[in-house]
Amino acid sequence: MLLVINEWIFHDLLMDNGRVAFKETEGFVNRLFSSDDSIVMPDEDRWKRKAYQLMTESSPVQRQVSRLFHRLLRDPARCLILSTAAPRGASPGAYDWSPPEDVYLIEAYVASGADLLVTTDVPLFDAIAEYGQFTCQMRDDFISEYISTQPSSQLPQGTRAAHSQFRPASRVEPPSNLVDTPQRRC
Repeated sequence: MLLVINEWIFHDLLMDNGRVAFKETEGFVNRLFSSDDSIVMPDEDRWKRKAYQLMTESSPVQRQVSRLFHRLLRDPARCLILSTAAPRGASPGAYDWSPPEDVYLIEAYVASGADLLVTTDVPLFDAIAEYGQFTCQMRDDFISEYISTQPSSQLPQGTRAAHSQFRPASRVEPPSNLVDTPQRRC
């Protein structure tokens, strides 16, 4: 399975979202490392800056998972690095339905042929659900399934998939645990 992941992974691993989120994401990185799955490294400055920030973290707890994640990013069989020279999948304005700050994730998803976009960004999730052409899952749902039950190369249950055919999407509500909690950095 090829995954596009927005910046929540860095905020979790830098402990911006607390110790629980760090431990969950550490489990995800360990599971990803031991699987056949891979990730997309988008050609986007914020994503790259946050990756660099994680790689330079000096905390012993964070350094171990940072090194493992860095090994994934440097392995061409496990990480698809998109360059600015890579052709984009659509003409300018094709993703106007997406929040402007998240267009790079949609472009990365399309250009890479990814299987799943994982986000904590409710407006992005809602836009994808409304558009109905991409496979997206909220971080909390994805993490819990991925580290415990998900066999490699299969989409987790509850994933919003619409590759096979276009269907007008009904409104997909964010998980209830995101509604009543403080905004997670993504």
